[in-house]
Amino acid sequence: MPQLDTATYLSQAFWLIVCFCTLWGLLSVFITPKLTDIIEQRKRKISDYVQKAEKLNNQAKEILESYQSALSRANQNVSITLAEGKAELQAQMEQTQRKMMEELNQEIAEREQALLKEKKQTTKQIENMSYDMALAIVKKLGFAQITRQDIINAGQKDKQHG
Repeated sequence: MPQLDTATYLSQAFWLIVCFCTLWGLLSVFITPKLTDIIEQRKRKISDYVQKAEKLNNQAKEILESYQSALSRANQNVSITLAEGKAELQAQMEQTQRKMMEELNQEIAEREQALLKEKKQTTKQIENMSYDMALAIVKKLGFAQITRQDIINAGQKDKQHG
């Protein structure tokens, strides 16, 4: 094998060094700078993407906060509107109830007046009928000289003493 021949060691070492230096020079001049540029570009792109993502995330957070704020304001407005509506409805109900109670009390008073008037009339009629019956009984008993006025006067005296 030619690689193991000691006479060719020097030339092999020489060409090994020449090839290594040439490849190293080519790599350091042409390939490494391109790779470094590509890596830097990727780092910048990734950095830009991360910054854009953070910016979008911050915008999304701001939008979410404004949405939540608007939602809470809307809920507060709804609560206020409901409370106002409830209070207004309650006031209307109380006013209607008060009005109905006044009407009922007025009607009760009118009916009581009518009943009192009827009671007076009925009492008067009963009183007249009793005087007439008493007169009829007294006449049947044979006291023809007693008049209706005598019976009325006797009834009034009994009322005053009784």
